[in-house]
Amino acid sequence: MTLDSMMACCLSEEARESKRINAEIEKQLRRDKRDARRELKLLLLGTGESGKSTFIKQMRIIHGTGYTDEDKKGFTKLVYQNIFTSMQAMIRATETLKIPLKYEQSKNNSLLVREVDVEKVTTFEQPYISAIKQLWTDPGIQEAYDRRREYQLSDSTKYYLTDLDRIAESSYLPTQQDVLRVRIPTTGIIEYPFDLQSIIFRMVD
Repeated sequence: MTLDSMMACCLSEEARESKRINAEIEKQLRRDKRDARRELKLLLLGTGESGKSTFIKQMRIIHGTGYTDEDKKGFTKLVYQNIFTSMQAMIRATETLKIPLKYEQSKNNSLLVREVDVEKVTTFEQPYISAIKQLWTDPGIQEAYDRRREYQLSDSTKYYLTDLDRIAESSYLPTQQDVLRVRIPTTGIIEYPFDLQSIIFRMVD
């Protein structure tokens, strides 16, 4: 075999390999283009407490994979924190709105609950369970709840406080509804993809 024929053979091999690589690239580009047409990115805009994160959780429950028991366990302390946050807000409101607490034990219980650093709450135990249950029965706290439009209070307050016995159980595991009701300040970008009728929706909060 001459030198010229050897060079021609090598060039032919390189050309075939280059053609194969180009074909693979074109195939991948077509695949990416097709997948991009299947994906819609939805950016949720709104003020704080407008329900953006709740909407994403609803979509995850209805159209996504929902929440496993392990996922739900991660919300347990957040439920507890929501309860303390709500009660502390109502206690402060009784002072701001000049609403007197009716029961004598409410004064001591309000002091006990107010001293709690909510961000450090990981459990829900005595004496806090009894204190919060008692405060919720006080007409003063109930009036503060009724006047919640005059200050900031989570719309999940009544949901949790009327179900304290279940939440206070040692075996407590948040339900899907408990997870849906949890309020967590969104400090970064939350992105959740889910499939709906062969289209991937990528929701961004």
